[in-house]
Amino acid sequence: MHEPNVVIAQEDRTLAALTHLSGLSGYIVPLGGILVPILIWMTKKDHPVIASIAKQAILLNVTVFVILCTSWVLFLTIVLIPAVILGWVVLGIAAVALPIIGAIRANEGRYYRYPVVGVTPNTITTTSYPLT
Repeated sequence: MHEPNVVIAQEDRTLAALTHLSGLSGYIVPLGGILVPILIWMTKKDHPVIASIAKQAILLNVTVFVILCTSWVLFLTIVLIPAVILGWVVLGIAAVALPIIGAIRANEGRYYRYPVVGVTPNTITTTSYPLT
């Protein structure tokens, strides 16, 4: 996968790591996995790297929720039960591992883009805040 060449500034590394981990707060507080990244995104809009990490955390949690809801429908079919259970295990591991990997990389000063739902700061900067 393509890793963007974005370096996280020394003063933003802790907040970047916490922003990655904020998506995991939904396992402790209901809707925390969505609300905490939204609050970070709203308060740090002027920092494109932090804002993009918060957007990734939101997108990851929404994607996991949609996949879980869809898989419940598939679970109702007797034939697909083993595939759905295997999918839940893989999805659960990915939903926990990706934010942890992102936090470790952010603490090292490297930007981590989540597979499938990842957003790069350059994409956000050029589409949301044109330079012209």
